[in-house]
Amino acid sequence: MSQHTRRADARTGGRACLALFSAVCLANAAAEAQEFPKTPPAPAPVRPAPFPPFQEATLPSGLRLLVVESRKEPVVSVSLSFAAGSVLDPAGKEGLAGMTASLLSKGAGKRTADQFAEAIESTGGSLSAGAGSDFLTLSANVMTPSLPLAFELMADAVIRPTFPEAEVELLRTQTLSGLQVQLSQPGALADIALQKALYGAHPYSRSPVPASVRAITRADIVAFHRARLRPSGALMVVAGDVSLAEARRLATQAFRGWLGAPPAAVAVKPPAARTASEIVLVHRPGSVQSNILVGNLTTPPGDPRQYAAAVANKILGGGADSRLFLILREQKGWTYGAYSGLSRRKGIGHFTASAEVRTEVTDSALTELLAQVRRIGRETPPAGDLEAAKGSLVGSYPLTVETAEQVAGAVANARLYGLGADYVQNYRVRLSEVTAAQVESAARELMRADAAAIVVVGDGAKIYDRIKGIAPTRIVDPEGAPLTAADLVAKAAALPFDVRSLAAKSDSFGIMVQGNQLGAMTASLEPTADGFRYVEATNVAAFVQQRTEVTTDK
Repeated sequence: MSQHTRRADARTGGRACLALFSAVCLANAAAEAQEFPKTPPAPAPVRPAPFPPFQEATLPSGLRLLVVESRKEPVVSVSLSFAAGSVLDPAGKEGLAGMTASLLSKGAGKRTADQFAEAIESTGGSLSAGAGSDFLTLSANVMTPSLPLAFELMADAVIRPTFPEAEVELLRTQTLSGLQVQLSQPGALADIALQKALYGAHPYSRSPVPASVRAITRADIVAFHRARLRPSGALMVVAGDVSLAEARRLATQAFRGWLGAPPAAVAVKPPAARTASEIVLVHRPGSVQSNILVGNLTTPPGDPRQYAAAVANKILGGGADSRLFLILREQKGWTYGAYSGLSRRKGIGHFTASAEVRTEVTDSALTELLAQVRRIGRETPPAGDLEAAKGSLVGSYPLTVETAEQVAGAVANARLYGLGADYVQNYRVRLSEVTAAQVESAARELMRADAAAIVVVGDGAKIYDRIKGIAPTRIVDPEGAPLTAADLVAKAAALPFDVRSLAAKSDSFGIMVQGNQLGAMTASLEPTADGFRYVEATNVAAFVQQRTEVTTDK
């Protein structure tokens, strides 16, 4: 190619690039001239959660089977629930339902506790059991090929537990150790005191204590299991990679021969609702903070106000963007966090609001917390607060029912609490339909600051005079025994000590490093005519040399 031709091609290419650049600039200018929307489009209507159809069957034994089939992943979750919660613990043996649940897999069928654990863990799955207030539930999660083994192990645990004496005693030791730690925590003391204040003589008010755990025998556990874990009335939910036909076949085969209906439920008088507030001050000497709980009884499950109450709770104390958190922490700096919640029970649930604050601001924090509870029931929430709360609840709900285990748990809870066949599917829709007026009404009726049980755990000597004007106040010790205001003042007393009981003594030890002595400590105690003399000397190489001498009189 000649030099002249190359120059011509370059000029042609340059003109083409310039034309393309001009076209792009014109297009951009035209786009900029267009009128784009200045507000986002309206949200689409909230649709029901996309659950697969529920399939149900009742086995000849009376066991209810509910299957939620999903082939997205090769996993299956199984839950088996009984009306055998701690509400049925005999008085004086609180903790019986929980111990029974924990022992179901500690030896069952022909397997020891170790063999049982090895069998499920070798599949990469899990099997656990626990008891809440109303229900005792076994749960298993496995890959689809291991589903027959999961049914086999669950059947052994439910029908053929062996309750070895050694496992009973080991669990008792572990439970007592856990209680010792729990009862030393102010948060646990506050919760125990609140349950007693809310539920009174109702079994919901009781909780395990060391004496009740020690009173439980193996015979009690065996009797509770035989009486309460029966197929009639029990609910099995299977979610994941399985069909109704397969689940029914496996359940029928594994639980073959299992018969019986549980005893009739014991009628319990419902707890009385409060008509005025009362403070229970749990005196914990030396506490540098106060744990505050405010609560009241609400409703049985299935109350139509539950959706509006959930939105009200979200606005009040349902997260780090709630009023309690923003005011008590962000504005006032009184606490690391303040929250509220709604607890569901088969009988009657309860509402709580809580904060942990510095001792010196206990009265201020309690006053503000009560003011915010009153406010949520007296003011219609602003549109921004309402939509933010609803959007958060509606948007986060799908995250709670993503896995097979979550689906099984959600479906089981809905059925056990009688919340309706379409509860889990339409929960989001009903939340999205809540109005501001409904929020105010539900909060006023279900969050009652002026008829609340109030628990404060802290140093009574420092906070009693500050809080007694907020509401009538009674004082108890951490075990619940009544105290008076005079009991809050520590009384000085002479320490009995007889110096004549001391005897002359000396002691010493050496400090060795790699076989070489680096230093030593010596100590001696010698009675004197007027008392005693104690001398302690420590020497470590050349850099630590310390001598302590104490002399007393009689």
